[in-house]
Amino acid sequence: MLKPAGLVHGHYECRSLDETLPIFTDLLALEVVERKNGEAALKHPNTAWLLIVHEGGPSASKKPHNNHYGFRVANHTEIERAYEYIAARKAQYRIKHVTTPHEAHFAYSIYFHEPGGNDLEIEYYNPRAAAHGRSIAAPHWKSLLPQDRFPGRGYIPQAMTHGTLECDDKAASERFYREVLGLEIVGGGRQSVYIKHPSTPWYIVVLPQKKRTYLSPANRFTLELASAEEVADAHRRFAASAKEIGITELWDLEEKNGRVSFIFGDPDRNWWELAA
Repeated sequence: MLKPAGLVHGHYECRSLDETLPIFTDLLALEVVERKNGEAALKHPNTAWLLIVHEGGPSASKKPHNNHYGFRVANHTEIERAYEYIAARKAQYRIKHVTTPHEAHFAYSIYFHEPGGNDLEIEYYNPRAAAHGRSIAAPHWKSLLPQDRFPGRGYIPQAMTHGTLECDDKAASERFYREVLGLEIVGGGRQSVYIKHPSTPWYIVVLPQKKRTYLSPANRFTLELASAEEVADAHRRFAASAKEIGITELWDLEEKNGRVSFIFGDPDRNWWELAA
């Protein structure tokens, strides 16, 4: 089993950075940390992990609804205000559609489809749900962003809370996340499973789906290991027992600018990266 130091990056494919980056900066309170060579690293001020956005060009596929990222506000009334603000600016940001506020899976949220081919969620979770065993409902921030950090919208995304994946077999996927990746199962139910790194609040929602849409490696999550030696050792072990543990594809080990990493496919043909 891996012993990851953290779940550090989500990777996201869009069609055009020029179209999609304003969605994140203007509507979701993220900041561009770096942009070069057809990709951009974005960060929310209250969230330690990065979102790496890859420019896939006009042919980049439309992603399923079950492959999206979520952002959380601190008050349920902000969901209505977010809906009003974004719906009024659909043409400006080339947003395809915005759902009306609705409740699902203990959350109150809206979704909208950005021009890069992806759905995004703004949610409110009543933090009292954490007292009833729903740990992901606890606030994902130590202090609230003030109004002057995101003025004039009527809502403030206080954190980037989660990403989502589809899977084929929920029980088999749970075993892989726990026994191979070393992640923690923190909830879910009959229809879903929630996974996360033990030391941080952000999580991934995994949903079984009978008719799958398989994504490119530009859509993946990055786990950080403690050293380059651990990454190389994991690559050797994955290569030696790929079929046994459920590795469906294994890319070569790479070293670039002091970073050692490799990409692999899990039993559901979702993509992951190990790095140090």
